[in-house]
Amino acid sequence: MTSRVDRSVSRQLLYFDIASDIARATSTESLNRICRQVTRALDFDFYLFGGYYPTVEGLVISSNYPAAWRERYDSHNYVAIDPVVRHCWSDSRPVLWDRLAYSDGKLGRQERGVMQEACEYGLCFGISVPVHGAGAEGGMLSLASTERNPESVQHEEAGLHIIVYAMHEATKRIISKTTACCSNGFEDLSPREIECLSWTAKGKTSWAIARILELSENTVIFHLRNAIRKLEVTNRSQAVAKAIALSKITPF
Repeated sequence: MTSRVDRSVSRQLLYFDIASDIARATSTESLNRICRQVTRALDFDFYLFGGYYPTVEGLVISSNYPAAWRERYDSHNYVAIDPVVRHCWSDSRPVLWDRLAYSDGKLGRQERGVMQEACEYGLCFGISVPVHGAGAEGGMLSLASTERNPESVQHEEAGLHIIVYAMHEATKRIISKTTACCSNGFEDLSPREIECLSWTAKGKTSWAIARILELSENTVIFHLRNAIRKLEVTNRSQAVAKAIALSKITPF
């Protein structure tokens, strides 16, 4: 039991370390370098982040996928039939690729063909995490391997959301050529909101935070909802990621 708890805490710290590193990226080159490091740290071989920013630049892709696969994918317009892209566009939950590949009745012949071809290029197992931002903004982070690694399927949904949201915000900041989108325009967080977010970053539930801060659970929920509203995000994971990016909280 203790070892499982220790692994869970260690993994949570890894997610926040990664989010902090991503938030500090100052250029597309440094962000790509961090993404390669992140991919290895999470026990995968390849990554692809795709973000759509209609008011800034449009579609942005960062990837170390095999070049031959990217060329084939683009030339055949596989994005139109890719079941992973379809899932991430319409859903907010991370998805393991093999759950799509073997889900009876959900994939057509062409969709299965895309996934089989990807495996021929070394992208045999993967997980994709969607992010949905303000307005029409959105994107996805895909992590892939040549084979299934037991360690790579143990990642927690909340932690992966923190990482992909950090990627989304860092990419938008960098391509906009200004830090205004991340440093101005937000209503200040109150000390209580910062406290509640800090404990959320450490994996505590509303109930546990209420016990720690000697508040009612409803009061903790109230403060977290206010923080989510002020940070202009949609859930706690995104609020934690943005608060880290703004240096409002640290995971330690």
